[in-house]
Parts: sequence; structure tokens; C-alpha cells
Amino acid sequence: MNSVLFYKMMAKVYDLLDVIYFRDYAHSPRRVVNDRIGDKDRILDLCAGTATNAINIATNHSGAKVVGVDLSKDMLNVAKHKIREKCLGNIRLYEMDATELRFKSGCFDKILISLVIHELEDDLASQMISEAKRVLNDDGEIIVTEWEPSDSLIRRVIFAPIHFLEPKPYKSFIKKDMYEYFGKYGLSVERYYHTDYSRVLVLKKR
Repeated sequence: MNSVLFYKMMAKVYDLLDVIYFRDYAHSPRRVVNDRIGDKDRILDLCAGTATNAINIATNHSGAKVVGVDLSKDMLNVAKHKIREKCLGNIRLYEMDATELRFKSGCFDKILISLVIHELEDDLASQMISEAKRVLNDDGEIIVTEWEPSDSLIRRVIFAPIHFLEPKPYKSFIKKDMYEYFGKYGLSVERYYHTDYSRVLVLKKR
């Protein structure tokens, strides 16, 4: 299945992730990400998908300026519909490759990379992280959300569809030492949160 068709199908069901895995907002990565945002921040949401993170942030921080980029028109169309329904004026969406961003260096305070890196082969992941670092200001944060399997039997059963359906890079990425992995890009892990089925890492430039 080619990627365009895959994301066309995924756009229709992608928001089920929040229903199944992140429904307890108090323990979800969405809350952690939202709490890291300031009311005047300039935020870039890479591979924004249906813009769940961007919408949550824009709703709770009306003074923040949120930009979401994604290569999938279908994902962006779902996102635009959700934004119109909520009448949000502080989000802009662009069809754009996250490995070749059309933004000036150092122009964002916070950059979100949510459930993306594990899907990418090493060369693409490297390009995206390098671009994220480029457009981040020197005092800014890259906030990465990634899956984290649980030791609980019940949670492992619920998580099984993710474990089996994720693409090939997932199985190697999930085992990596995150401090070492991001360290090779000149990024330090400042905070490490464990949330439902996931982890949130706050990265800063060294």
C-alpha cells in the first residue's frame, strides 16, 4: 500500500488513538505537552496529522501561535474541519515536508514531534530532527511523544494492535536509549515523563 492511500485511510480513524489510549487526560501525553506551552509561545507541530495536539494547545493558550505541517492532504483536511468547528484563529496548517521546512532558522519556541520518529527509517528521522533543531530558537524545547509499552498484562493486550501494526523501524526504535539517541543530534533530554502507553521527552539544544 502506498503512503498516500495509507494516510487517506488513517485520516478517518486516527483520532481513535485518543479514545483508546489517551482518554484519561490527567495521565495522557496531551496534558504533559499542553503544560509545557506558554501563552505567548510560537509552536510548530511536525507531522501534525489531524492536529489533536495543535488544537488542544490553541484552545488552552489563546495567545500562542500554532503552526502545523503534514504531507497528507487527507489528514490536514480532517484537521481543518476540526479547527473550523472550534472557531480557532491561532492555528495555521501547511502541506509541507518535515525534512525540508520552509521556515527561517530559530523562529519557534516549542516544536512538537508526536508519535512520528518510530515510523521513520534512520536517514529520514535524522533529517527531520536536524530540521527541527534548525528552526528552534536557542532557548526553545523540542517535545517528543513516543510509544512506551507497559509491563501490565492488560495494557499489553490493549497495546497489541500498535505493536503489530507499526512499521518496521518501530521495533528497533522502541529499544533505543533516548538520551543517547537524541544526544547524537546535540540535544539533551531535560525532562522525561511516563504517560499512558507513551513517554514525553523534553529536549533542549546543548
